[in-house]
Amino acid sequence: MRAAGLVDVEVSISIVGTRKIRLLNRRFRKLDEVTNVLSFPQEESRGPDGVLRLGDIIVCYPICRDEAGKDNKMVWEKMNELVEHGLRHLLGEHHE
Repeated sequence: MRAAGLVDVEVSISIVGTRKIRLLNRRFRKLDEVTNVLSFPQEESRGPDGVLRLGDIIVCYPICRDEAGKDNKMVWEKMNELVEHGLRHLLGEHHE
């Protein structure tokens, strides 16, 4: 039984290398550079099954690893930060 007001939500998370993140950044943002995380919202967010699909989060593992070292964090901690950052974008929060 589903609690009142709650819905099933899905987010796709991919972990990629620098070549793939650069390709995606160039193709969709017109920036020929690597970045730590990208997010792409779904155009049709609710499927026929009623599941709310927010979109895709793509994390660049080599950049994540390097940033974790610079920030004196474990890689999994940095990965969590980047996924949360991408999720915030999917939920409508953007940089100022």
